Amino acid sequence: MASHDVSSHKKRASLQWRMVPDFVVLPRTTEEVSRIVRLASKAGLPIVPRGGGSGLVGGAVPSRGGILVDMRQMDQVRNVDTDRRTMTVQAGRTWKEAAEAAASRGMFLPVSPLGAPASTIGGWYSNGGVGYGSPRYGSARDIVLDLEVVLPSGEVIHTADDSVDLGPSYANLGPAFFGAEGTLGLITEATLQLSPKPEAFRPLAYSFGSLWSARKVIGALAASDVEPYHVSLLDPVHLALVKRVRPEALAPQALANVVLEGPKDEVVAGEKEVDEIIHGLGGKKLGEDVAKSQWDARFDLYPARRITGGLVVAEDLVPLKRFPEALRAAARLTKGLRMQAAVNSFLVDPNTVAMVPYFLVSEGKLLATTAVAFTKKFGDAVFDLDGHPQGLGLFAAYNFPRMHRGVAELHESAKAAFDPQGLVNPGKTLEVGTRFGVPVFDAVSPEVMSFGYEVDALLRRMKPTAERYVDTGGAA
Repeated sequence: MASHDVSSHKKRASLQWRMVPDFVVLPRTTEEVSRIVRLASKAGLPIVPRGGGSGLVGGAVPSRGGILVDMRQMDQVRNVDTDRRTMTVQAGRTWKEAAEAAASRGMFLPVSPLGAPASTIGGWYSNGGVGYGSPRYGSARDIVLDLEVVLPSGEVIHTADDSVDLGPSYANLGPAFFGAEGTLGLITEATLQLSPKPEAFRPLAYSFGSLWSARKVIGALAASDVEPYHVSLLDPVHLALVKRVRPEALAPQALANVVLEGPKDEVVAGEKEVDEIIHGLGGKKLGEDVAKSQWDARFDLYPARRITGGLVVAEDLVPLKRFPEALRAAARLTKGLRMQAAVNSFLVDPNTVAMVPYFLVSEGKLLATTAVAFTKKFGDAVFDLDGHPQGLGLFAAYNFPRMHRGVAELHESAKAAFDPQGLVNPGKTLEVGTRFGVPVFDAVSPEVMSFGYEVDALLRRMKPTAERYVDTGGAA
């Protein structure tokens, strides 16, 4: 389990990386984490922090063995302050568990990842988390007030105070760890901003004949007077895959899910406005039971993995105004690469959509795993639309130069300041470290990694038959 995350990638990856750690440790306290980090530093061993393993790009997977620090035993809620509306919780607790703890005190944890039952507090923050609640409350960064972090030196700091002096460039330390994927330190505790429990919480569901016919839903709601808690579009392919595993599930169709929350009168008025908007776009409102079942099952997005045993998930952020173009790009790619992908999407903020395409792979078949070329080619298309992929890790570090144009030197400076030995989750940004400890072969440049995926794409296009696992029944 410690050598992979949610996504399935090529078995030949083990030839390039030593993904199995030498040691796995499960600390319970910040002091234990500090001692482990100091030991790793003295021994010159790489150290990789890991939460629930729900990542998509190998960010919490070793590349050169070393020590893997499994944070899941650090799952205590330290304090819930209802007067100040804050919660202090260890980094290994999952977001779902944290939300339940807040709810038990009459409070509301307003944002959560798509994989909240497995995704941990530290892990989602480290990966730049956006998800449920983001349109109304922002990202994980917007609700984290303070972090406790063990630096690569073993020193323990709090990001909201002046307990460490790293110069004026690092006066505000919290954002430095947001999206850093554990390359700058190990988050051990967080203080989160809570909100009052909403008076009303209302999931809604609307059906469309095709994903393309539903393309304007997200933009129309983002431009309306309604401030939704969540808006998503589910691909008919996704619903067909779910139904193959669960025959009682909803029939394949394009599905728009909308969630409203807040004062009861505002939610009632908001529902009427959403109904009018979506009716005008050709959508059909589904029953309350359907909407509730969809919301209740929101964390169970990938049961179709059982069909083949392998799954690859990507996440890309695109400007809202370019969303229809991104949908077309995804359709062209799946056709050109002779594959079947489900392209689900959700609103992040008034200007941004997260597209989360996924597809099945059968690692036992020679050309099946070449389908991972989709993640690279779709990422290229998203860059051309002024968006970018989400996450780097082992499998997507080749995107760093394009994702972070102009800040490569800043990242190098931050890494040098926090981790001068280069031991904390190393080789997952400017280059990808390999299992080999000799010059030239000890790292793979972004250009070489990118070329490998281009070869996969070429092989994929030469494939004589397409891989199709389900029939959408005409909904496309």
